Amino acid sequence: MDRFGSSKLRIGWTLVCLFLAGLVFMAIRGQQGPDGSQVVVFGTAVPLGAESLKDYSLGGLQGVMYWLVSLVLLLGAFGPVSQWTAAASRGERLKGFFAGTGLGFAHGLFLSQVALLPVWALSWRLIGQAWPPELLRADLHGLLLGLQMLLWAVLLSRLLKSSAGLALLLTLLLRELGPRLSFFLDFGQDLGWSAGQVKVLEVFVRLLPMAQLPSDPFSPLALPLSIGGPLVLGALAMLLPAGGRK
Repeated sequence: MDRFGSSKLRIGWTLVCLFLAGLVFMAIRGQQGPDGSQVVVFGTAVPLGAESLKDYSLGGLQGVMYWLVSLVLLLGAFGPVSQWTAAASRGERLKGFFAGTGLGFAHGLFLSQVALLPVWALSWRLIGQAWPPELLRADLHGLLLGLQMLLWAVLLSRLLKSSAGLALLLTLLLRELGPRLSFFLDFGQDLGWSAGQVKVLEVFVRLLPMAQLPSDPFSPLALPLSIGGPLVLGALAMLLPAGGRK
């Protein structure tokens, strides 16, 4: 695990997140009254209107957790894994891809869950629940998205040997592409597409990272394609002839 950072890094990361969680716990609280809801931040009331405080809080925190978990996992693991998979030996590249992805996921899992400490504290202060089911589900979805993005980033890094940064940027762009293509899944046949064309597009969309919370990431089609697809493509990319980074 030293390849992914020293224990001092993990200790420092934990202390920073604990500090932020304590700050949130002391400075923020939610209030639900007959005239509506409000959030009190450092003694200053911020009205939210007539919307339920729980619905408002869960809606916002779900999106925050989905993005935070996936990005922390990706950024925490991508650099070391991409360096490992740039080895000259084909066997070392394959080892770096599979072992590196596993170790990178474990490292990113730790970083992302520690990063959620302020979010859990905020949930407790706003709605009186530290681990509501909606947020636990968003956390799990974020981990799946982070793993999928990591696989795509390593794959693109291998194909674009000259720039790991460009591979990371393309991965983030692919994440935004998926929801846009979903429009054609819903209305493709209305636009004159055949059922077969819509099905092919659905398979392609399932391969891409999604920038929005999925409705059913564990369906028989979604999970094997979203994780297994880039895993197989990445393994094939590791078999390509070695080439040095420019």
